[in-house]
Amino acid sequence: MPPMTRDMLLGGVIIWAALDRDWYLQTYKQVADQLASRDFDDVVDFYLRHGQPSGHSPNPFFDEIWYLQTHPEIADQVRAGAFASGFDHYCQIGFQENDPHWLFSLSSYRRNNIDLTDAALQASGHRDPYNHYLHSGIVEGRIAHMFFAPDYYRDYYRVQLGAEADIDGKPGGAFGHYLRALLVGEGEPRTSIYFDPKWYRSFYPQVTEAIGKGEWRCALHHYLCNHTPERFNPLAEFSEAFYLTRHPDVAKAVAAGNFSRGYWHFIYNGARELRPPTPMIDLKYYHDQHISVREAIASRSVPNAFVHLLTIGRGQGLRTMPPVDEPPDEFQAKALFRLGAGNLLPGLAREGIDFTFAGQPEVSVLMVVHNHFALTLKALSSLRQNHSGAIELILVDSGSSDETRHIGRYVRGAQIVAFPTNIGYLRGCNAALNFATAEIVLYLNNDIELAPFAIPAALRRMASDPRIGAVGGKVIRTNGRLQEAGCIIWRDASTQGYLRDASPQAPEANFVRDVDFCSAVFLLVRADLLRALGGFDDAYAPAYYEDADLCVRIAAAGFRVVYDPAIVIIHLEYGTAASDLEAQTQMARCHRIFAEKHTAWLDAKMAPVPANLLWARSPGASGGRRILFIEDMPPMRLMGSGYVRSNDLIRVMVDLRMEVTVFPIERRRFDLAPMFADIPDQVEVMHDRTIEDLAEFLAARAGYYDIVWIGRTHNLDRTAAMLPALACAGTMPRLILDTEAIAALRDATRAGLMVAGEPAEETQARQEFDLAGAITLELANAPLCERVIAVSEGEAALLRAHGLPRVSVIGHMSEIHATGRPWSARAGMLFVGAIHAMDSPNHDSLCWFVDEVLPLVERELGWATSLTIVGYTAPSVDLSRFAGHARITLRGAIADLAPIYDQHLVFVAPTRFAAGIPYKIHSAASYGLPVVAAELLRRQLQWRDGSEILTAADNDPAGFARHIVALTRSEALWQTIRSGAFARLRAENSRSAYTEAVRGVLAPPE
Repeated sequence: MPPMTRDMLLGGVIIWAALDRDWYLQTYKQVADQLASRDFDDVVDFYLRHGQPSGHSPNPFFDEIWYLQTHPEIADQVRAGAFASGFDHYCQIGFQENDPHWLFSLSSYRRNNIDLTDAALQASGHRDPYNHYLHSGIVEGRIAHMFFAPDYYRDYYRVQLGAEADIDGKPGGAFGHYLRALLVGEGEPRTSIYFDPKWYRSFYPQVTEAIGKGEWRCALHHYLCNHTPERFNPLAEFSEAFYLTRHPDVAKAVAAGNFSRGYWHFIYNGARELRPPTPMIDLKYYHDQHISVREAIASRSVPNAFVHLLTIGRGQGLRTMPPVDEPPDEFQAKALFRLGAGNLLPGLAREGIDFTFAGQPEVSVLMVVHNHFALTLKALSSLRQNHSGAIELILVDSGSSDETRHIGRYVRGAQIVAFPTNIGYLRGCNAALNFATAEIVLYLNNDIELAPFAIPAALRRMASDPRIGAVGGKVIRTNGRLQEAGCIIWRDASTQGYLRDASPQAPEANFVRDVDFCSAVFLLVRADLLRALGGFDDAYAPAYYEDADLCVRIAAAGFRVVYDPAIVIIHLEYGTAASDLEAQTQMARCHRIFAEKHTAWLDAKMAPVPANLLWARSPGASGGRRILFIEDMPPMRLMGSGYVRSNDLIRVMVDLRMEVTVFPIERRRFDLAPMFADIPDQVEVMHDRTIEDLAEFLAARAGYYDIVWIGRTHNLDRTAAMLPALACAGTMPRLILDTEAIAALRDATRAGLMVAGEPAEETQARQEFDLAGAITLELANAPLCERVIAVSEGEAALLRAHGLPRVSVIGHMSEIHATGRPWSARAGMLFVGAIHAMDSPNHDSLCWFVDEVLPLVERELGWATSLTIVGYTAPSVDLSRFAGHARITLRGAIADLAPIYDQHLVFVAPTRFAAGIPYKIHSAASYGLPVVAAELLRRQLQWRDGSEILTAADNDPAGFARHIVALTRSEALWQTIRSGAFARLRAENSRSAYTEAVRGVLAPPE
């Protein structure tokens, strides 16, 4: 060893190089027995001659074993004799770029302390950053590793001792104190907020045992240095497995070596991005729900919401999840379900349940029961209340010993098939099938409760397509969490209820799709198909896998198995099952039978890994392409402002058998009910996500979509940088931009308006609008897309003029819904339009109309003057200026506009600035209401004034009022405009033409 290194060992200004005699002798207790003297020189000589070759560390600040394990190439050099030890290597050259200890990060120290340049270190007399850290950095509270915060350690240690302690009195300060404390068995104090050694030891007792054997120095040492980091969590508030599964982009980064574990990503990025660290911590909710969290972050007293939770929130009991996502204890929930069944008995026993019917039944319900009388009556009561039609109930009593033996006394009209012994569920179902006479058969458990309209929904779904052979529904456990949203069959013949334990409101659980199978808790099947297949396969008797096997055979026969979330079943899971041991044994036997029977079919299935869930959730029987539809918000029709058109586009895509996912950029403003009512049930709507979740969503669905439809140009600008995450094997889905309207045109018309009281210089500045420049800026990202959609031929020409070659036109779909009330029975003016902001075109037009036009109309019509304003109004919009007006009625958003159109005489559209095509005019005209509009809107429509619409010159209140009065006084004119608009709509806005336009855009490019 070079003399320089021996001098360093003997002590000096370089703390990490000096041999720590007391620590060394305590650490390597056998050394003292071999030394004649404990003089410092003798200990140094021993280390150089014997300790160094044996892999000893000279002091607590350098870990010889860890250093060589971390750098195998250095270990090779030591074995080859190039260096005497890892410590020798570090002293000579390693200190420049390597970490000497598992709790010191050179890169972190430099990154966290940008003032420590090489020049600054030399000026302060320090050879390297590590020595600076041990001399000064520790005392100053500088951070060199995320898991050791000197100030945190001092405070924690002193609190534990309950008194002042000399933490900084020896070399290395608090860092040295910690390392020496581990040696003398003083326990393991916590060194940072990010790791909880007490929890770690208790949660992983095998680690505690290994520490006791000397295999690890402490819990933190094990966590940082073990070779399977994905198996260990640092504290109760973080789950490595959950984080990697929940965030596939992080899993990819870890697999690529960018991070050694998911927790590293979470600390550096994920916590700031508000990613959930465990299933029970929703950081976004925690941040958004508690103002104290946001204030603490804004004041920089904590770096992020996660640290706030660990340091403050836990102590204050701040909620980390929305209340709806906290399920009750399942054991108690099951007990309540049974208790509820018992509570129903007196009434049901006295009144009975009537299933008598005349004629042909709509459905034959097969229910096999064995005891559990109260549960059976509860299920049958739910069935009877669920559907008023003719139900043929076939009850199989499989050897019951309770009051079930006399169930005919309580259930009228049922066909009861009784067996003296328990023949099992499967054989009971097959026996019942012999008595079924309806065209549709429903297998139904007796430990369930049906949500309203489950039976009608199932029958409608079956009737919707003759290719559907079986229908199942959303099964919810008694604790309010999902049991299944359809089921998956994996390649190894194992099965999985999709989204088990998730919220029943999860977007992924709330759209209709084909599935591998639905469990026979509730399974609707065509009777002729069922008989052709022979019912359940007797090989699976008494139960398990029979429903999966049946659905596989249904699919093999060319029929679809469909999951419909409108069918909701509350299930007391295992409520009537045999013992757990018996059930597990039977499941294993049936699993083997199923695997052997369907070997060839299973070979085409996917392996049971989380990454395959997305693809495996539906076998894709529909054959349609997958479309990701990006919009501002879920496109509900009552929102107006282009959302009606988006809603129509999605409906046509579904009709074309496309599989559509809607991803909203903005936070949802509506309850879920109107959204589900307004959007086709075959569409997956990610209603709980926003643009903050988009990058993660896209990474998780790379390769899944064939087409990305981006509604509105500003959404392309916001998402362009994220979209490449969808690429798979270098292949991107097709990108289609639907401009909906060219916003620059709207801004240009707005710039040309006269504003009362505005200074002349502001008017001039506003009116010097650079339209060409604005369009160029608006379309900057459009070339990224394979195709661009315009809403009119005029805007399409403008897009082509800006160098976009593949431009298509998709306007509005407006079918005729002529209202029948005659002219003489109608009265008043109607305005329909959503108002999303105070500076929106609709709000501006209303203000202008009420101030400038309405007084002129009232001058002519007097008391007969009335204006009804209908449409969604954003919470930030104030319509109070209209609320007290004697001639105005504010109605707000109305889902069904037909009665409103039927009551009124004239539709007004006084828009002064806009782009695209005014859907409101198409809609009003389709219901037979003549429209008076601004000339701007007529030009956009290219309709003819006087025959299809009445228009006044832009900003001409007198002309606008004159047309309203004319329609009010002339039935002939009213009929002319009404009929002319009908003819125009039939020619340009039919469903067939609209569908063909959409089909043409979605067709693969030639």
